[in-house]
Amino acid sequence: SLVFRPDPGRAEGCDLQPVTAEPPITLSYATSTVPRGCVSSSSVGTSHEVHILSIEWSKVSERGPGASPWHCHPGTVPTRQGGCALPPPPQLRLLLTPQDARLSPGTTAALDPELPMATGEGQLLAWAQDVYGGITSYSELRDPRWVQVRLGEDASSPPECIPQERFDAMLHLETEVFFHGVKGCSRGDTQSTRAAHIVRLQPEPSFPITEVNLSLSCPERAMSNQILILQSQANLTWSLSVNNCHIQFLVSGNYKIAPISSLLLPGELLPDTERGLVAKAFEKNYSIIASYSAIPASTRISLEIQEHEAVRRASTTPTPPAPTANSLPHVLLLMLQPWKCTDETMEIVIARSHLEPIKDVVNITLRDISCQAEKNATHFMLKTPLNHCGTSLEGKGHANNEVRGALARGA
Repeated sequence: SLVFRPDPGRAEGCDLQPVTAEPPITLSYATSTVPRGCVSSSSVGTSHEVHILSIEWSKVSERGPGASPWHCHPGTVPTRQGGCALPPPPQLRLLLTPQDARLSPGTTAALDPELPMATGEGQLLAWAQDVYGGITSYSELRDPRWVQVRLGEDASSPPECIPQERFDAMLHLETEVFFHGVKGCSRGDTQSTRAAHIVRLQPEPSFPITEVNLSLSCPERAMSNQILILQSQANLTWSLSVNNCHIQFLVSGNYKIAPISSLLLPGELLPDTERGLVAKAFEKNYSIIASYSAIPASTRISLEIQEHEAVRRASTTPTPPAPTANSLPHVLLLMLQPWKCTDETMEIVIARSHLEPIKDVVNITLRDISCQAEKNATHFMLKTPLNHCGTSLEGKGHANNEVRGALARGA
């Protein structure tokens, strides 16, 4: 059965604060904007291109006796001694084409000069300039998941490499970095385990994008009481690759969900403020904001949802199987949430195009099959008073009914 609730409609009682305990998500995104960086033409005419990566790893706070089990910050790995340590350096993938680099027969490798230890930015750049005679690019990175460097020099670059804040390194570098600014909150009076994860994609006029590929993975335990809200500009298309997730979606722009369907689904216009998005989650009756993340515009995002504390308090349910032909209607309805309730009525509107993966749907009814939807070439529409069509009122604004699809004979 599907449960309908009225809109809470306000964000009062939920003050978003940085998450300092075990993070409810691991979020990373691809970017070419680095915290500090620069390029120069000083290496042109020398025998080297010189690309400098200054990588900073997040520190792990000291933990005293009696602390909870170790959870290592992204960018570090647990050790057998019960602490965290730096992982091996990130893998660098160099895109080499014939015009970028060529190894001649007989080329030999030589040991590079030893890097200076514990130097600041200025000392590092001065050392590279002195040893190699020039610098092609400098990029400061924080907690990269991977780094991709593109070789190439530009004689029109500035003569000196002078680092700038939030430098656009698109011509020579792309990286995927972990996001550490996750915030969360919950309404103080809630006993609910219904939790929302919100990702807000902040527009960057200098980096217009039209499509975002988001890879989503979830814990093995079922998560039907959680929702993922993805806010962006309305002209964006989200391509969602979903692994082991039975989660509901609320998305700006258009979106498609693999492997369930390649059909492009219309989203809805979502608020573009932190407070507005929290209010939208409450309106959908999700009273815990498990995570709120505002990240720069990116074409590739990886989101791993961990098991939230509120979900762990709920009763254990078995891992759901992958959608089958029989379960697909239920999965689609949970994701689309085509119902809307007021104080007096229940309304259901379903686009025929959304039901294309099911095939042969000829009608939509409620628990009382005499309550049939009106239909036209594009939609099924049903509106009924809350005390009709087999709807049961359960107090405190709860109403319960079932959405049923009638299939063509022989389907």
